[in-house]
Amino acid sequence: MENSQNTRHTIFEEEAFQRLLKEIEQNNGTAMLIGGAVIDNINGLEVKDIDIEVYGLSYVQLVELIEGLDMNCNLVGKSFGVIKTVIANFEIDMSIPRRENKVGIGHKGFTVELDAKMTPKEAGKRRDLTINSMYLNLHTGELVDPYNGLADLEKGILRATNEHTFIEDPLRVLRIMQLLPRKGKLVAKETLEICKKMVEFFSELQAERIFVEWEKLLLKAERPSIGLEFLKASGWLKHFPELQNLVGCPQNPIWHPEGDVWVHTCMVIDNAAKLRDLVPEDWRLTYMFGALLHDIGKPSTTTPELTANGHDVAGIPLAETFMKRITNNKSLIERVSTIVGLHMRAGQLFNSKAKESAWKRLHNKCRLDILGWQSKADSAGRTGRNVMLDKHGASEKCFELFKEFGKKEIQRVILGRDLIALGLKPSEKFGVILDDCYKKQLDGASREEILLNLKNASLK
Repeated sequence: MENSQNTRHTIFEEEAFQRLLKEIEQNNGTAMLIGGAVIDNINGLEVKDIDIEVYGLSYVQLVELIEGLDMNCNLVGKSFGVIKTVIANFEIDMSIPRRENKVGIGHKGFTVELDAKMTPKEAGKRRDLTINSMYLNLHTGELVDPYNGLADLEKGILRATNEHTFIEDPLRVLRIMQLLPRKGKLVAKETLEICKKMVEFFSELQAERIFVEWEKLLLKAERPSIGLEFLKASGWLKHFPELQNLVGCPQNPIWHPEGDVWVHTCMVIDNAAKLRDLVPEDWRLTYMFGALLHDIGKPSTTTPELTANGHDVAGIPLAETFMKRITNNKSLIERVSTIVGLHMRAGQLFNSKAKESAWKRLHNKCRLDILGWQSKADSAGRTGRNVMLDKHGASEKCFELFKEFGKKEIQRVILGRDLIALGLKPSEKFGVILDDCYKKQLDGASREEILLNLKNASLK
């Protein structure tokens, strides 16, 4: 195990942070690093999300101590005993140990009792998994591990810290979904059984909380399919029917030797994750959701002959429905639905040796580079080839033309002012004329050619 000295790079070596620790200690308090930061430290990774639980001090004392050091003191989490502060551009969450008792539905249905006299073992009981119930004493470097989280971490086991507190928040099942491929190898049998018993608690969750867990799975996991398989094993896949319907949906073995649509989707999403960092950052989440949902139109379009013609178009409203249940981000919903509807188009154009004008029209609907990455992941999800080494023709064509076309929709070279310069008077026909000019432009006509044709037509 790595000791605390390995954490003392960046924030931990900052003078302001050391002054904070010293002040806490001089006031008979103890600062404990908690949560994922402890795991990252043990694994020798950079510690990014810094959560500190302070024992021996009341909430008021901790606030006064932080303010006395002239540090930023944001009390946004006052009801949970949480204080946010910033040191060297690192945001730090500091809190007082607390007890939580469920009295209602949802994540707000808890009563919270702050208790500075609690022990880490008492406070850790409310935490979700044993690996998240470890503490690192920031004064001594000692690992405090009341629930044997280190042993579970080393074996890759995700295990509920306490069955009774685990079931109080159904979001913890979705946390396992995204943590399993990132921090573990398997879910303890008894914990999986608990998750199965919690299936009907899903309705207590708010959309924005569900979305965050999907976001973490798609943007952080190397193999998101492991999280998908957990949803299936736990019975929670039923809450995402667009995905559940993929299980057992057959495919033509000539084109899809890998198996049913579920197996294919799992392969595609893992390939997409391998390519994820090559996709522009502001498109990554869209791209990953697109890979997840690209074939959800197949169950409704697959025939006894194992064709699924039109599944791309059929998937558009299903993708919209899926996304709307977890987010109200209209731009994201539209982009994801667009990818689903167009995910086959690049391959079709490439195989038919389509003219450049067809590629321009496709680019105007969705950036060709994004469709290229999508097509690349999809193809490797059929062949099993190494997606990083596979030279996929349709994708390469997308990347080549994207460099030529640019990031945005291809701009019109003929505008209304050009029509006026030719002596045409503004009218409701302008729109029709401009659209016709744009069509000619996409078909390869130059600005000069289009203007000449307009001039000749106006002289007739």
